[in-house]
Amino acid sequence: MQPLQIYGVLPAATLFIALYSKMATLLEKKTLFYATCIPFFVFFFIFDAIIYPNRHSIQPSLATVHSMFRMQSDAKGASVIFAKLFANWTSALFYVVAEVYSSVSVGILFWQFANDVVSVQQAKRFYPLFAQMSGLAPILAGQYVVRYASQADNFEESLHRLTRMVTFAGVMICSFYKWANDFLERNNTVTREVQTKKKKAKMTMAESTRFLASSEYLRLIAALVLGYGKICRATLVQCTFFDRFC
Repeated sequence: MQPLQIYGVLPAATLFIALYSKMATLLEKKTLFYATCIPFFVFFFIFDAIIYPNRHSIQPSLATVHSMFRMQSDAKGASVIFAKLFANWTSALFYVVAEVYSSVSVGILFWQFANDVVSVQQAKRFYPLFAQMSGLAPILAGQYVVRYASQADNFEESLHRLTRMVTFAGVMICSFYKWANDFLERNNTVTREVQTKKKKAKMTMAESTRFLASSEYLRLIAALVLGYGKICRATLVQCTFFDRFC
């Protein structure tokens, strides 16, 4: 998975951050939230309904890839790995999108919303609780996979079961986000507190990079985030698709 992490996930994540930064300067926060998360859920549904069932007709065989790049049958090294990834590009694409979304869902969408509605004084009280509750997600997802999804007769049926859960989770995420915003708009006390926060000027990606590089404190936090992201990956997706490239 290392080649796919370096040559697939890293460029995709960089492209997403650039696109997200541009969208953040053009869209309001509610629209930005939906425009960020909904395309991921649409992709997972399309992958399950269209892409994966037709994978044999839309992706080349390994022998075809070898002939395209004039590779020997006994070739070794990085070229063999890239040939296998190219021959299984649909699964590779799924892996890349899932890896990017795993960072987006909590790293950007949730904590940005939490920062908007939770004051600095309340953060000390609620943020540890948020972090503790987020630890339940891998446990519940793992139990769902072990007790239900992995019990399917074949991988395609297992994928159907995973996609149904992901789709349900997507609907609930958007619904909870809407209900939370509706509650804030009805609650005058919370709304006034949120509105009293100083409105920050939106920066472009280049301006954000320069601002990040100008602060030693932020550079250390960035290094910590990079290290954390390197260690804590989407293990569920890796375990599901690892054997497809080995």
